[in-house]
Amino acid sequence: MELMVITRPDFFEGESEAIRMLLDEGLEFLHIRKPGSTPEQVEQLLKQIPGKYYNRIVLHEHVDLALRYELRGFHVNRRTTEHVPYYKWEVSTSVHSLEELKKKKGSYEYLFLSPVFDSISKTGYHSAFTPGQLRQAREHFVLDYGIIALGGVTADRVGMLRMLGFGGVAVLGDVWDHFGQPDFLEHFRQLLRATNTPPVVLTVAGSDSSGGAGIQADIKTLSGLSAYAASVITAVTAQNTLGVQDVFPVPAPVVRQQLESVLVDLPVAAIKIGMVPNASVAQTLAEVLSAYPHLPVVCDPVMVSTSGRSLMEPETIRAMEESVFPRCTLLTPNLPEASLLLGHSIDDVEAMKEAAMRLASQYGTRVLLKGGHLPGNELVDVLGGDTWTDDFHFDKITSSNLHGTGCTLSSAIAAYLAAGFSTCEAITHGEDFTRAAILAGRDLRFGHGNGPLWHFFSLDNDLIWRKPLTLQDYKEDDILII
Repeated sequence: MELMVITRPDFFEGESEAIRMLLDEGLEFLHIRKPGSTPEQVEQLLKQIPGKYYNRIVLHEHVDLALRYELRGFHVNRRTTEHVPYYKWEVSTSVHSLEELKKKKGSYEYLFLSPVFDSISKTGYHSAFTPGQLRQAREHFVLDYGIIALGGVTADRVGMLRMLGFGGVAVLGDVWDHFGQPDFLEHFRQLLRATNTPPVVLTVAGSDSSGGAGIQADIKTLSGLSAYAASVITAVTAQNTLGVQDVFPVPAPVVRQQLESVLVDLPVAAIKIGMVPNASVAQTLAEVLSAYPHLPVVCDPVMVSTSGRSLMEPETIRAMEESVFPRCTLLTPNLPEASLLLGHSIDDVEAMKEAAMRLASQYGTRVLLKGGHLPGNELVDVLGGDTWTDDFHFDKITSSNLHGTGCTLSSAIAAYLAAGFSTCEAITHGEDFTRAAILAGRDLRFGHGNGPLWHFFSLDNDLIWRKPLTLQDYKEDDILII
């Protein structure tokens, strides 16, 4: 992911030295933007920058200077009156709406889209986009590696922008507000690290030998969302599209060693928990997680297989309820799992709401209760707190390839939480990713039973064996069971 720094609009003492330090640290794109400047003023600044860095500099004014000094490129704006030789080097411009973006993206090397957040350098310059609008733009391949996010960008927002499909970020205020401060360079290094390093999500789950669910589905989901997947295997299963043939738990000390090895080294930003095979592994999880109270944890309580096989013994369920569930940020049970936890059936949406609130109150966490097992043409998932609920409504989708749907959803939510999205935003984006993966995998034929999803639909543009698909390629009467 590219990092671009835009200069302050004014000239100031120490500017050239600050620019040199940023370039020395590894900055690859410096945009010199000096509205109202003369060619002589900009040339004076250029002369104070080592010539070895000219191939990293883009001007916003004075095309002749960009050509004479053989700079990296030129940024066209409404002040540009000179002829710009597009064929000579990288030419960019700025756009402020998705419609304008779609019209111009084929004509420039890259585009600034702004403001994606409220501006830091311009008071009162507010974001023009919602996360939902940007997510839909990614699904329609409007956002890609050539679109650079500008406006209100900070290091803790870079992961979010990566998930939304931007190819880079441009910063102004967040860098120059630290000029003259002791942390000027260290603050820039944090930005640079954020653009070079995707968010890390640790998945704790069982291994599925068929690759459709468990740790394999988690890793595919996280990779498809541009997150880095670390993994702890809690069990090895023998399974395929026809069902689970056997489960071989990993000893609790081995699970502990895996957890500690990852958490003491990698910058984990969120954790997803799937299959927990026994009470000793559950207790180990609780003990290790107690040292990391700041990390969001999404738990998909894998209790019953699709074929109806019990995957969690009563003592394991008790251990999860007592020590793991209360530590979680979000639980994502389906109806059979919620019914098992509550001891009664859940037969309609109103019962789902009551169940979600009861579970949330019982464990002190939010609960996303998945309603795919209810009859009808509409799918309703319910997010519940102890005294409130919110509904997510979808048209159902027809598919015989649904193996790993719950794993995919919980991992996607964890990825978005790791990137800095709120819980509700992460759920919305996670639901959409999961539905798109189901749609993209609907025609796959792996095995003789319930097949897998296709998690790499957003990367399919260059594949010759299939056409990339989005949600809009399908009819509203398609049916999905989660």
